[in-house]
Amino acid sequence: MTADSSIDEEPALTIPRPPRFWASPFGWSFAAAAGVALACSILLLSTAVQPPAQPVVLTLKGVMASKADFFDDKEVQRLLRGHNIQVEVTRRGSREVALEVTGQQSEQYDFAFPSGQPAADLIKNDRQAKGKYNRTTRLFTSPIVLASYREYAETLSRNGAVTTHHRPPETSLYYTLHTGKFIELGENGSTWNSIGIQEQRDVNDRVIANGNRVLAHSSGVCRSNSAATYLSLLAFVRNGTRPPKDDAEVSNVAQQIQPLITAAGMPESDLFKSYVTPEGKSQGPIVVVYEHQYFAYQIEHVRRHERVDDTRVLLYPEQEFQSDPEFVALTPNGHRLAEVLATDTALQERMKELGYRVTEGADVRGTRQLFDYLRVNGIIPPADRTDLTSADFPELGLLENLIRTVGRCQQ
Repeated sequence: MTADSSIDEEPALTIPRPPRFWASPFGWSFAAAAGVALACSILLLSTAVQPPAQPVVLTLKGVMASKADFFDDKEVQRLLRGHNIQVEVTRRGSREVALEVTGQQSEQYDFAFPSGQPAADLIKNDRQAKGKYNRTTRLFTSPIVLASYREYAETLSRNGAVTTHHRPPETSLYYTLHTGKFIELGENGSTWNSIGIQEQRDVNDRVIANGNRVLAHSSGVCRSNSAATYLSLLAFVRNGTRPPKDDAEVSNVAQQIQPLITAAGMPESDLFKSYVTPEGKSQGPIVVVYEHQYFAYQIEHVRRHERVDDTRVLLYPEQEFQSDPEFVALTPNGHRLAEVLATDTALQERMKELGYRVTEGADVRGTRQLFDYLRVNGIIPPADRTDLTSADFPELGLLENLIRTVGRCQQ
């Protein structure tokens, strides 16, 4: 049998290849979706690692005298940052603050904070006359006092010029200054040696000698509120316990009290810093300061040493001159700062820690609050005043005349 040369081949199994991925409709759809997802992921990740936006900090510029110490305080700065506020301070004497604000050609400051009302009145009167923004706020008070050392206070006591607040006198930090008698000692040319300072001994049991006249040292009256206030006190007492009423009285009383003014030639805050150094007595055994400076020092001394510094004392003049510093907002942002200071309880607590009498409710002078705070912190406060005699400033124009005459000021 002859084999058939034609062999039927089995059909080949053909498996069709799927289309290429990117050539398929699904591929492009997937790619588009994946791209969107990747972009969203990147956006979410970048958002997650990006730090939160920082709040805008409002920087306010102020010009002030001794109250610059308040804004230099680290805790005050921290509390203000909680309100997104920081303060840049330009230091001047109180009278210089007024002259700078009234003479400025542009509004470079948001607020002024002179240490006393006369300088604040100069600013307010000028801005009202010029139709410029000004709003005032009273935050705290601090009377003018004379800071001294126990040996000198006891010497004045034996000469009838001071009376201790507490007994026994060696535990008292406070004395009432009989201003008229103190002025007499200075006018008579009395020296510390002539009134018996040599009967006192220092902490090293050495006899104290001082041939200088019995006078209080202050910053310059041409620039300093504390010095101008002390000047007004001397004028009030020497003018028959009333302020000079006209130019003739100003001229007369200026001649009498000019020899009693001894300027240390340094800012108010620096004068106090010198007082609390070991060399303070060489600067002057009696210096004109603000009460809050002394209390802030004692509060810190108790914190560091668990006791008061009983070698340094305060003399409160019989005729009290209450220093009422006024915060003068020169812009709306300046007023915003004033509102924060007046309403933030933590800031007001810090004011007491720095020795200020904080105004609140019926306690308009803040005396009770401050004295309670001192007691809690181991410091006996001054005795409550039973004689509420207060000295008055001369009328503003007459005060300026008195300052220029006694201080021989250039402006």
